[in-house]
Amino acid sequence: MHWMKKFILINAAFISAITLAFLSVYVERIGPELVEYGNMCGSSGADSCYKPVLKGGFPAAYLFDAPGISVERQLAFVEDKLYVGALVLDIAVYFAIIALAMLVVSRRSSTRLRAIGGTGA
Repeated sequence: MHWMKKFILINAAFISAITLAFLSVYVERIGPELVEYGNMCGSSGADSCYKPVLKGGFPAAYLFDAPGISVERQLAFVEDKLYVGALVLDIAVYFAIIALAMLVVSRRSSTRLRAIGGTGA
């Protein structure tokens, strides 16, 4: 495979991985991590209130709701807590899956070309 074609395919896989990782924020789940949602709990009414936190991202959650700063139970990149390491992990996972799929498709198509008498290049 020509080096320019490889470069374009790798860039396409990387851009697709970033897009999928950012879109995965819509995969929302709650907990088990707890976050403070107020301070009027307990018998005296002065203790902290804890609830499971809303988080988004798949396979690793990378955006966590920040109560008191953002709209409660809604995720937004500007207002909520972003964990860059988890986002990078998601991008890496999606990139690996896409690159593997491209490799399988490329190998199958070159095998078919050879089987019918093509060059496979």
